[in-house]
Amino acid sequence: MNTPIEYRDLNPQRFFSEVAGSYRPAILRGFVRHWPAVQAALHSPEALCQYVLGLASNAEVDAVMTPPAERGRLFYSADMKGFNFVRNKVTLARVIEQLARYSQFDAPPSVAIQSALIDECMPRFSDANAAPALPSSVRPRLWLGNTITTPAHFDQSYNLACVVGGQRRFTLFPPEQVDQLYIGPVDFAPTPTPISMVNFRAPDHALHPLFREALAHAQVADLLPGDALYLPTLWWHHVQSTGPLNMMVNYWWKGEQTSEVEAAREAIFRCLKILPKDF
Repeated sequence: MNTPIEYRDLNPQRFFSEVAGSYRPAILRGFVRHWPAVQAALHSPEALCQYVLGLASNAEVDAVMTPPAERGRLFYSADMKGFNFVRNKVTLARVIEQLARYSQFDAPPSVAIQSALIDECMPRFSDANAAPALPSSVRPRLWLGNTITTPAHFDQSYNLACVVGGQRRFTLFPPEQVDQLYIGPVDFAPTPTPISMVNFRAPDHALHPLFREALAHAQVADLLPGDALYLPTLWWHHVQSTGPLNMMVNYWWKGEQTSEVEAAREAIFRCLKILPKDF
């Protein structure tokens, strides 16, 4: 598999002119390494926990939990009538306490906060950890947990994903690979948009023979603390976080509707048999 183009020492002006104006993913090495949160994570997981707790409010956020047997993969239940995880409203401090406890387990449950608005659960975070290339009106979101795998899906916005602690692997596919990804139910998925039914950890090529073609077009981005990934709208992405503590901050924004974006929409509409008004 290929890797996205990489940039180092990128300033905000170059981000908008060379990266955000392109319809291809890009790795931005060290883009947020200067953040105090990243510096805490580089010191130790415990230091990152203390940093987060020092900023945490009492607001409750959505958190998911999967049993150990699922190995962190967010997916459907065996009968396809539900999902293999539970969702609860908890405080950030409660999740940190769970992660600290589960870090002592050989086979822990997987726990994760996903897409929580940071200005609600950590109101002062952006004062010292501001995105260097986006307007302040773009609201940051928190993703924090242990080992979690989110199946391949797409976002309807442009995305800047910044890794604070731990490691994340993004496996990316161009929008037109939708036919080779074996997309599940359009109106019933564990993510806001439909997901690939392929288990990337152990693909069943007899059940999903076209997935080999998708892999030939895949790009893999392995991100470390301080790294960021620019992901254009409608690109499929499978996300795997590993370790006892993993933290990411992301930003979604609406971008220009170029001919490439329109072509991607058409490919997805055609495969998923949905109408533009439903998307």
